[in-house]
Amino acid sequence: MLWESVREALTNIHSHKLRSFLSVLGVTIGVGSVIVMVSIIEGARHQVVREFEQIGSNLIFVVYDRSKAQEEGKRQEYFVAFKFDDVAAIKRYCPSVAHVSPEVRLPTKAYRMGEEKTIQLVGITHEANFVLNFDLARGRLLTESDVLQWRRVCIIGWKVAEKLFPGEDPLGKEIRVQRLRLTVIGVLSKMGRVLGEQRDDFVYVPLPVVQQYLMGNRYIHAILAKAESPEKIEQAADEIWVALKNRYGDLRGLRVDTQRNILQSVGRILAVFSIVLGGIGALALLVGGIGIMNIMLVSVTERIREIGVRKAIGAKNRDILHQFLVESMTLSGIGGLFGMGFGWGLSWLVGFVMKERLPTYVPLWTVILAFSFALMVGLIFGIYPAIRAAKLEPVECLRYE
Repeated sequence: MLWESVREALTNIHSHKLRSFLSVLGVTIGVGSVIVMVSIIEGARHQVVREFEQIGSNLIFVVYDRSKAQEEGKRQEYFVAFKFDDVAAIKRYCPSVAHVSPEVRLPTKAYRMGEEKTIQLVGITHEANFVLNFDLARGRLLTESDVLQWRRVCIIGWKVAEKLFPGEDPLGKEIRVQRLRLTVIGVLSKMGRVLGEQRDDFVYVPLPVVQQYLMGNRYIHAILAKAESPEKIEQAADEIWVALKNRYGDLRGLRVDTQRNILQSVGRILAVFSIVLGGIGALALLVGGIGIMNIMLVSVTERIREIGVRKAIGAKNRDILHQFLVESMTLSGIGGLFGMGFGWGLSWLVGFVMKERLPTYVPLWTVILAFSFALMVGLIFGIYPAIRAAKLEPVECLRYE
């Protein structure tokens, strides 16, 4: 019975190709829009999670936002930036913290034999090896003696090696950063963009070397810490907060964020975007549903005599209702199928063209949900035309010209 109704619906759709195409087009655009928008949001979510996994787990970020402190209207001239004493205090008073990695950053250029490369110079200690999950392609990482003896050595990112050492092994060779000559002891594997930064352009140097020769002070821009276990990450963050509060009191602009909290914040932001973009897609489906209802009303008017004949030979109201509902849902179902292909293809194209900047990911549940919504649109917007057809009197239908 159902298959017969679907086959008859397909026959009626085929007999009015242009009209059916225009009806299907609205649903196709609506379903495709939903899939594309959700794929962008999910792609962003997966990229953020993947990037956090790349830089390490159980991470705690300790930063001082001077602009935030100034916005709140209180001058804090006694505090300029973190120092090694703060790192020592965290190690001493925070038992849930396994490793502490201070760092400074300096955007600059690296030179070698006439070639130059814009880089992010990052001063670190050997503890960064345990915090940042370095993936070493060749060479070695910084050691404690490199830091304590202020050795002028560096670990370079993949793009730095490709630009300054094309076709060469960079290990043991020198690069120049401002007035400082650094010997390359390691090359990192390709990482790509992590948290919006191109990590392949990073050059890691012992922290005291950057402070002494390039900065001229002993300040630290940020502190990264790693908890002993995922279960202790909140406890470790609280211990760091208390340790720094004991040193500086009510320090406005101080932020101690865990990796988990940052991911949750990003998730909330993306959820809002999902609702907004999903609403736009729903509006497109609504327009498609109105188009289907209009077409079905026209179809009812055109087939009044057919309805009369069917009722005259024994068809009941529910049979007529069923037939027009099936036809409406078949129209929306075809639009949903085309929309699935359109949305999937467009999502792939956006991800391919934009690559790292706008990655896309199409979860299976999105496709199933979008197609289900398309069928629901056909059902909802097909109810009124179907009821109107079912209520027609057979005598009046047969006399209709």
